[in-house]
This record gives sequence, C-alpha cells and structure tokens, in this order.
Amino acid sequence: MKKNKGFTVVELIASFALTMVIAAFLFEVLIDVKDVFAETTIKTNIQEKMGIISKNIKNVLPPIGSKVIGAGTSWQISNNKNGNLNSGIGLSYDESSVTINNQKFSMPDLVNIDMSKSSITNNCPSDCFLKVHFELTSSNLSKPYIYDVVYYYSKY
Repeated sequence: MKKNKGFTVVELIASFALTMVIAAFLFEVLIDVKDVFAETTIKTNIQEKMGIISKNIKNVLPPIGSKVIGAGTSWQISNNKNGNLNSGIGLSYDESSVTINNQKFSMPDLVNIDMSKSSITNNCPSDCFLKVHFELTSSNLSKPYIYDVVYYYSKY
C-alpha cells in the first residue's frame, strides 16, 4: 500500500480562498479602527484648543463688573467696572481660528469653524452671561463637533 503525502490542488486552492476571505475581513476592521483613531485624535485636539480658548476668555471676565459689546464674529470685552473698552480685550473668530486680544489660536489641521452656526451671545439683565457656541467641522469627523460654554459674571 502506498501512502499519499501532501495536499491535492483542490485542497490548496480551498485553503488559499479561505485565507483570503479572512484577510479581507481583517483589512476592513483595520480600516474602521484607523478611521475611529483619526476622529478621536481630531476631537482630542479640538478639546485641547477650545479648553485653552475657554480659559483665556474666562480670565478676562472678572467676577465683578464686565461689559461685552459686539455682534457677529467680533466682540469687545472690558475688564473693569466703568466699562472702558480700551482696557479690555477683543474677541473674534474666523473660519479656522479664534483671536483673543491679538493672540491667535488656530484650530487643528483640517478643522474649520462653521461660521453660519457659530455665535457669541451676551445677555445682561441683572446677572450676566456670555454664551459661546462653535460648530467645528472636519473631513475626519463623521458629524460636526459642537462646543458650547457659558460664562457667568456680575453686572456692575
């Protein structure tokens, strides 16, 4: 009796086909993981930048007495009780950066501030608040990233 050693051609083709199917599924998973990583990286960078911007805005709004004048994308914020705007700071933004007192904070690469939905709202009947709303978009984000923050300060 002769013993056959080795594989037949059909067995080899079947094993290669099965290996290719498994490799294709793993490749798709790898691409999805790469996309999730890119989106998470962009969101982290946005949060870092917006945290720095938020801290700088908060630093110019003292708890007692502040005046905010402006509309659209440009604002002037005083930091004294008499509301002298010359002693305050300017706050403005464009498609890719926020400027606070002539210091420009650029967004991470490929991130844009959606100008049509971004706003800064000041409401000051008794206790005052400044609401900042930015909608940030990027090709690496599946949906726009919304950044809302409200600063409270006392009317003088």
